[in-house]
Amino acid sequence: MKKMPLEEFRAMLGKRIKERRIELGLTQPQLAVRLGSKDKQTINRYEKEGANPTIFNLIQIADALELKVDELLNFLPEKSNQ
Repeated sequence: MKKMPLEEFRAMLGKRIKERRIELGLTQPQLAVRLGSKDKQTINRYEKEGANPTIFNLIQIADALELKVDELLNFLPEKSNQ
């Protein structure tokens, strides 16, 4: 996998979370409920400010969005064959 700056990763993951949430027809509060103890502000922060969740939270987010973790992270650039 090609290196990506943290801020770019955070922004792209936040965008991916929002896109998938909308695809599923979920509001931020509904996604928060799927995540258990997470509140709407957490979802909003992930989507607006970028997400940098722990691996445990990343797995929970992927499950709540009905994705595998690798599908959630499908925005990552492929490693070039150089």
